[in-house]
Amino acid sequence: MVRMTNTFVLNGKEDPDEIVRNTKKGVYVAKLGGGQVDTASGDFVFGMTEAYLIENGEITEPLREGNLIGNGPEVLKDIDLLGNDFAMGGPGTCGKDGQGVPVGDGQPTLRVRSLTIGGTAV
Repeated sequence: MVRMTNTFVLNGKEDPDEIVRNTKKGVYVAKLGGGQVDTASGDFVFGMTEAYLIENGEITEPLREGNLIGNGPEVLKDIDLLGNDFAMGGPGTCGKDGQGVPVGDGQPTLRVRSLTIGGTAV
């Protein structure tokens, strides 16, 4: 079975606070939950377990029950700012057909030009 293993995005040079200040309108995702990926197309959906609106360069209201929806290769091309604060995520599990494989991830703060957000209104 095709499985996720370890996923990392290397450090950039931007100050994470500047990334937020330079974002007029967006969503700040502090924590992702479970999700799915179509390994043939790269299409994905991941739950946002902690997320906030960014309005005029400031993190404002919390969002609830939202999902990030996109295509992995396209999202990687749409990263326009990378922070200098690389950190490892917590250990996780990639589950498929009743099997679980340990996985790891890490990334700095980053900004993606465009992603589809879906879920329950604030």
